[in-house]
Amino acid sequence: MSEITKAEAELYRGVDRANPPQHEKLITGWLPPEAPPEGYKYLVAILAPVRIEGVQDYMWILDYLDTDTAIFASEDHEFEVPWPWQAGFKPTGNDWDAIGIPHLM
Repeated sequence: MSEITKAEAELYRGVDRANPPQHEKLITGWLPPEAPPEGYKYLVAILAPVRIEGVQDYMWILDYLDTDTAIFASEDHEFEVPWPWQAGFKPTGNDWDAIGIPHLM
């Protein structure tokens, strides 16, 4: 196993790495994908600004991050990560951290 880099340690500070992830609002049996796009290994949740019907809002987006280059997989790859949360639940950054997915804001 390789040593964790400073960037990786910072990314996962305060993140629960339990496997399988546990949260009362998590879809039963949900697990993060085992095969990220080549060259990427860190699934992150990003709170991104969006405009919906002319109204500015924010939405969580799941993407993979290369901590060496700070490039997101969605810039070069198409992939889909199943939404982990029960319908109607609006997760916070702490909720993402609780299931092992670092949040970026």
